[in-house]
Amino acid sequence: FNDRSVPGLGGMWFPMPILWSVLAVSIAEELGVSALPVGNAFEALMMRQATKEGLADRRVRGVRKMQGLEDWSFKNLKRRGTYVVQPIRMAMVQPLVALGFVRGSRYGAFTIHTAGTQMLNLPVIANYRQVLSAWAHGKKPRGLNKVIADLSPTSVVPYEVRKLILARLIRGDDQSASRRRALVELGVGPSASQLDAVEPLSGITADHWTDLRAGAAFMDLRSAALAVLYHLEERLLQLRDANEAALLSADEASKAVGESLAELRQFARQLGARIDAADEASSRKFLSEVRGLPDHQLLQKLAERDGTVIRWRDGRIGLGPAAGEMPSIDASEPSNDAEFAPQLFRLYNLHCLSTELNGDVNPGCRVSADEEPA
Repeated sequence: FNDRSVPGLGGMWFPMPILWSVLAVSIAEELGVSALPVGNAFEALMMRQATKEGLADRRVRGVRKMQGLEDWSFKNLKRRGTYVVQPIRMAMVQPLVALGFVRGSRYGAFTIHTAGTQMLNLPVIANYRQVLSAWAHGKKPRGLNKVIADLSPTSVVPYEVRKLILARLIRGDDQSASRRRALVELGVGPSASQLDAVEPLSGITADHWTDLRAGAAFMDLRSAALAVLYHLEERLLQLRDANEAALLSADEASKAVGESLAELRQFARQLGARIDAADEASSRKFLSEVRGLPDHQLLQKLAERDGTVIRWRDGRIGLGPAAGEMPSIDASEPSNDAEFAPQLFRLYNLHCLSTELNGDVNPGCRVSADEEPA
């Protein structure tokens, strides 16, 4: 539903990683190697000055991981384990392809495509590429420190590059570009309360509005289902801490989470029509289970869907291998503004991206030091 709402955006919310990846893929082609380690090395290199400054900014990765790192050579930075486990480039796979910068389905096998060639032909990027190519060949080229500073995650992307990325993002007649353009032109929103309305906001097509409303509704339903699992986990952990068997029969589980189950079914009654309207198979299947299955069967389905924190085994519900580790929101996503439906994180991400591409300060970049990812 995030992809229906904001097609092709992946996890991108600021533009600099597009530059790193285009440069990395281009030089990987030159070296005849996978783009994966090259992408990691380039991203790590560009974090160099920002990590030294200890900036509390969501665009900065590796402050703790690379503390004390002395060997900043390409050979060392491309090694597995030198940089963070979840580099920003992981969020770039879809937008790099969708916006025409590369071809391929896996980062490691990417090759430069039309928009990537256009970017590499820009004089400023051609200069960066020349320096980085020399660095990747094991040399210590003049101008490397300036490239690192210019391509820092917190630096301003050159105007001509921003112009190219923005054009790829919102120009074109295909449905994906049209949907992104309509949201950018909207300015802010839609908010969760606006999505309660049947009629679309100005500029949003009816089918796009249906998908937006269904996506927000389905994520609310999912959150209510997760609440049931949270309460199941809480009860099972209580049993384990009391040195009792951390197992519940279906009837015991139903009694333990009766209130949250009732809230889940209430969500299905209230939001079901919005989910049905989008005619998406997985969400409608889940909705039908919530609507129609008796409590014990619904709990079995929820436990089977999870299978890591809560598990269904031999007719009973127990703790899985990840007990105590219910998933939380990815810290790489900027905090959602109240003007954007929080259920669909790409709405705010698109706003952050387009704001920066238009030359203004990205509203999603600042965080406290405690929130900075390692």
